[in-house]
Amino acid sequence: MPLLIPGKYFKDKRAFVEMLDAGDVNKQSSRSYLRVSAGALVFFVPLRKKINFCDKRMGYSLPSETRADAGLDFRKALIVNENEYFLSEKHGKISPMQEKKFETERARIEYLFANYVNGYVKSVRKKREKIDALYKFSTLHNFHTELGLS
Repeated sequence: MPLLIPGKYFKDKRAFVEMLDAGDVNKQSSRSYLRVSAGALVFFVPLRKKINFCDKRMGYSLPSETRADAGLDFRKALIVNENEYFLSEKHGKISPMQEKKFETERARIEYLFANYVNGYVKSVRKKREKIDALYKFSTLHNFHTELGLS
């Protein structure tokens, strides 16, 4: 399961808006991001210790043995298409339980995540991405070129 190279991506992309742990490359680098595909694009979605969204379209529950509320946060996904940022070996904190659930439910996760991205694209086209609750704090604001929006 390829993950992000610690530090390099976050140093290179430090000007991005709505990033988790903005300005703290060490903390950003220690967070686990799981690779998810949506169409031709490659995304890394952060694994957070606690997600308690009112709207389940914002993420996906991925509990661990010790953290029942852990999960993926779709709002903070990053598009990473440059191979220079990939690390082929496992890096980050993902429990065996989470890894098994992620692999077992990957198709459903990718379907739901693609719906989130498509919703963001529609929101941008309506000029509502800074207003809609699902998207106003999204890192997708940084990726309009990649999403074909600019």
